[in-house]
Amino acid sequence: MTTSDSPAGLPDPAAAHTDAEFVATLRLLKAWSGRSYRDIQSHAQRAGHHLPYSTAAGMLKRQTLPRQEAVTAFVVGCGLDEQAAAAWSTARRRLDMDVPRQPDPEPEPGPPRPRHRPRLRRRAAFAAVATMAAALVITVNGDQTEEVVLSDVPARHGQVLD
Repeated sequence: MTTSDSPAGLPDPAAAHTDAEFVATLRLLKAWSGRSYRDIQSHAQRAGHHLPYSTAAGMLKRQTLPRQEAVTAFVVGCGLDEQAAAAWSTARRRLDMDVPRQPDPEPEPGPPRPRHRPRLRRRAAFAAVATMAAALVITVNGDQTEEVVLSDVPARHGQVLD
């Protein structure tokens, strides 16, 4: 339910994706027009359309699509011309037939995103913790190292090597 760039916030029927959104957009049109239901009835009647004020009020209280003739009469009764009424009728017909509106252009595809980033992050965190633990063990045990001397002469039992 957005408004188009036309006169001062005129609601855009093509923005409706559901029946309820279309009816809500009709409510916005009524608010935009500033007319009462009786005024909408009389303006529609002067333009050659039949729309009792009770029908106009009832169609805005529902969440389902109003009849095609009622939409045209309502739009004209709100002060728009027949060309605008045709745009509203087209939007209503599209919703009635479940035809999706023209899709917005798709953005340029970028490089593919990795699918398993959380798993990669867990592995990296595990590797970092393991590295820090190994460094801690080496640091703690580094002060207790013994000197080992290797010799070509076999040692005898109880003999101390120089």
